[in-house]
Amino acid sequence: MRKIKKIMAILLSVIMVAGALTGCNSKAPVSTDDNKSNSQTKDSDSDKGNETNKNSTKDSSKKEITIQFWNAFTGSDGDILREIVNRFNKENEDGIKIEMDIMPGSTLVEKLAPAITTGTAPAMILAGNMDVVNYSKTGSILPMTDFFDITEADKSDFTAASLESLQYDGEQMMIPMQWFTQYLYYNKDLFEAAGLDPETPPKTWEEVKEFAAMITNPDKNVFGVGLPVSGAVPWFSSLFLSNGGEILDVENKKSLLDNEANLKSLQFIQEIVNAGYSPKGSTGADLDNLMMADQLGMVINGPWMVNGLRENEINFGVAPLPAGTKGVVGIAEVTGFAITKGITEEEKAAAYKFIEYWNTTEICKEWSMRNGFPPYLASVAADPEVQADPIVSVFSAVKDYGQAFGTGLASAAVINGDALFPMIENVVAGNDCQEELKKASEKIDELLAAD
Repeated sequence: MRKIKKIMAILLSVIMVAGALTGCNSKAPVSTDDNKSNSQTKDSDSDKGNETNKNSTKDSSKKEITIQFWNAFTGSDGDILREIVNRFNKENEDGIKIEMDIMPGSTLVEKLAPAITTGTAPAMILAGNMDVVNYSKTGSILPMTDFFDITEADKSDFTAASLESLQYDGEQMMIPMQWFTQYLYYNKDLFEAAGLDPETPPKTWEEVKEFAAMITNPDKNVFGVGLPVSGAVPWFSSLFLSNGGEILDVENKKSLLDNEANLKSLQFIQEIVNAGYSPKGSTGADLDNLMMADQLGMVINGPWMVNGLRENEINFGVAPLPAGTKGVVGIAEVTGFAITKGITEEEKAAAYKFIEYWNTTEICKEWSMRNGFPPYLASVAADPEVQADPIVSVFSAVKDYGQAFGTGLASAAVINGDALFPMIENVVAGNDCQEELKKASEKIDELLAAD
């Protein structure tokens, strides 16, 4: 297992929590400026070679055509996505109608394979960077390497890492829709009640433990911090890496999990739970509910939590992940658009039109400002309003401390679900940390051998 490199090299591969195809779940994981180069007509000599493709795409997409679009954005961000899709349907002059079907991530996974086999799959889906290898190997999705030749989208506006994380075997298999990492959410009212400065969140994992002790109040069923055992972002991997622990040697397909640094991190987790600072055996959904009820001081989650906290009128703050002994590290993810096997040229042209529309400065800025997701387009990141937003500016830390997990592995998501989360659940339940570390490492080797 080799050390996962800083994200700005090659990004991501962990699925998040909401399901393998999303970037969000029902509780968790999924404008104002003129678009710049994305909407400009390319008429230079260097673009003449692409003119035939672009004209043919425009001609075909002007026919009235309806395409299906599946995703798992079952939360409030799904409402915003639906609004943008409906706007595209009304405003586009190419006769395109997008029919969107939102469903839980597990349902989408179950439905997609048989739909592809029977030729009834949607033309377009949203999937996570961890899905790239599996879907590419099985031929479930088609390469999109020609996207920037056929459309007016400006490839130079995309952060390189967001594109690279969605590539496989030299092909661009998906086009970014959003990217993100993990963050620390905290309840300002509970901080103040505990005598803590509500504007000063913990900067280290040790401070998280100290603050949690001060916030915890059994009489009021208030816990200092939430450490979920399932249905959540892989917060523990960020803890491991920030303390100098290693997890995977991707190149040699070998587990590096069983090491002294990770053992100390597991013991740290167990100490917090045994002290009563975190509810034992809670899922991500359980902790969401505690946050919404003003009964949880801190939790690690993704950008999608913002709207739920706002809707429930929680006085909250967001901060970068706490630092470990080796600094700040966060597992990061990309959600991308993919087109499916069996799509017609007309359907492909229609899907490309919508993906091009999404990847304009105007729409990506709207998505960032309304949902808090960090921008992956340079034109959005440079926008003064985006830079001034207190939440989006914190979320943009993905560029500073986000790291990839299992890039290039088909088993990356399974490793989380079948090895790492069960290990955390058993440690939280009180099992021996070293024994659980060894078992999880052996399970990872088993999964990698079949990768």
